[in-house]
Amino acid sequence: MKKNFTLLFLLIAISSFAQIKGTITDSKGNPMAFVNIYLQDTYTSTTSNEQGKYELNVRTPGKHIVLYQYLGYKTEKKIVEAEKFPQIVDVQLTEEDIQLNDVVIDPKANPANEIIRNAIANRKENSAKTSKYNADFYSRGIFRVKNLPKTIMGQKLDFFDEIIDSTRSGILYLSETVSKITFQKPDKLKEVIVASKVSGNDNGFSFNNAAQANFDFYENYLDFDVKVISPIADGAFNYYRYKFDGSFADENNKVINKIKVTPKRNSEPAMEGYIYIVDDTYAIYAVDLSIKGSQMQNPALNKLTLKQSYSFNNKNKIWAKNTQTIDFEAGMLGINISGNFTYVYSNFEFKEQFEKKTFTAEVLKFEENANKKEDSFWETIRPVPLTNEE
Repeated sequence: MKKNFTLLFLLIAISSFAQIKGTITDSKGNPMAFVNIYLQDTYTSTTSNEQGKYELNVRTPGKHIVLYQYLGYKTEKKIVEAEKFPQIVDVQLTEEDIQLNDVVIDPKANPANEIIRNAIANRKENSAKTSKYNADFYSRGIFRVKNLPKTIMGQKLDFFDEIIDSTRSGILYLSETVSKITFQKPDKLKEVIVASKVSGNDNGFSFNNAAQANFDFYENYLDFDVKVISPIADGAFNYYRYKFDGSFADENNKVINKIKVTPKRNSEPAMEGYIYIVDDTYAIYAVDLSIKGSQMQNPALNKLTLKQSYSFNNKNKIWAKNTQTIDFEAGMLGINISGNFTYVYSNFEFKEQFEKKTFTAEVLKFEENANKKEDSFWETIRPVPLTNEE
């Protein structure tokens, strides 16, 4: 079985040489990081790096419809006739024209509240559509230090000298993981790590594998050591205020509602930012939410931001999460650290049921030589290209 699995993954890696790649910029030519990129009506996806560069692995030559999605910008659709690879496709995104409703029936009514009520009412139904699946999973994490002091409380910090530059800034930790995951909500998971690369030490603060990256807004809570309340939890109105900030139509002409989310009290574990809700099914289209360290009872953490993007498949009518990022800023005793984790979920296979023997006590497994893959392997399998700094 192990040999068959390794052979299968090798074939996938070889086929991944077939790439559509390029750079994504805004209307002013600035590179755009973490753009959601996917093949229409499939679960083949990736995201752009901090330099706006992307690589989308495709399996076959021919006609491909590629979608480029970023919150606040119009989704761009490109038809790529790929007879040979790589195909270079550079994309420029323009800002979304978000419309406010012109007609207000009741001046006392808050349209955001009605949308959120419907999202809560449809939460379990929407969650059930993605409750059981197999998928490919990729994660990359990076920690950076900036302006590191030379001493703290009289103690020299010279053990960082080999990895920081003249401004006493640099990368402390860099990791990549490629795995196969089998998941059943709420928490049954089997993950086989096919490749893993780690440089540096995360000191225990990591969201590297699929279990650590599993943040589901369809659940009442998100587990960040403390239980953070979802903006569409059953009791969400006890913790949040909502404001309708307009709507826009996506590439499928589905109306997407942009809802501003604000905690009622800063002392509680509630998030602030935006949640985007699809108008017809009240499924999640995207989230862009932040929380302060004080709200998570973590004095070293300044702020944590969680973003998710979902794509719609016309074949099975399912909205599925395909990219996620976590950004954080932390500091204590003059040491300032920032971090980013990028995740790509692809090649979903949704299941009606799993066999009883699917989930066992073994939750995490490493394939043989998972931590000894050559650079050539990573170049073929990595969905998000490294930046020059990385």
